[in-house]
Amino acid sequence: MQKVIVTALLLLLVTTCTFCRAQSVQQDLTLKYVAAIPSQKAAKTPIIILLHSYGSDEQDMFGLKNTFPPNYLIVSARAPYPISGAGFQWFDLHKADAQSEINSSSAQIVKFIAEVVTKYKADSRQVYLMGFSQGAMMSLQVGLKNPDKVKGVGILSGRLFPALKNEIKVTPALKNLKIFIGHGTADERIKFQEGKDAVEYLQSIGLKPDFHAYSGMKHAISNDELKDLQNWLK
Repeated sequence: MQKVIVTALLLLLVTTCTFCRAQSVQQDLTLKYVAAIPSQKAAKTPIIILLHSYGSDEQDMFGLKNTFPPNYLIVSARAPYPISGAGFQWFDLHKADAQSEINSSSAQIVKFIAEVVTKYKADSRQVYLMGFSQGAMMSLQVGLKNPDKVKGVGILSGRLFPALKNEIKVTPALKNLKIFIGHGTADERIKFQEGKDAVEYLQSIGLKPDFHAYSGMKHAISNDELKDLQNWLK
């Protein structure tokens, strides 16, 4: 179904780097995943957890691994619900009410974060969730509800669940949450306006999302967006 779409330059990087080849799937934590150990060691290792889109899997977002700083532990998780035919989902797009699946996936992601921190002896104060499309929605859901467990969220072509607005508690931890939102103006699957609506709502409750609009970009991730994401991490 949906896959991360990138420019030719990024595809070249992905095909030439050693870490971007398919990795062995790990099954020892709540969610199945692939991981890349940082090439630069640090006393406190920061973490980026990647959440894929509808119909994809953990290998898809993992292809972006080498675009992130070398001191980060990169973990790409697989959504818990399989789709008939191929791929996985965080919740069923075709259900009139998928809230129970959204809640279940959210709880599993929160548990997974703690497990990753423990297994890799990483820094629990430097956890970033980043997702594309459906994975972006889940990243925003988890980050806004659990700002004590996540330092920042990277939202790539996503939107805010309407039901989440009634569940957000504006705390000091939430106000410190770093938020990157990137969206293509020509997105045909999750409309650009939905990304803008999320930004405007977050601003209305006192948050300061870093918003980037990409002219003419469809439902995709571009090199420009990845560069902006790298700068945001710094």
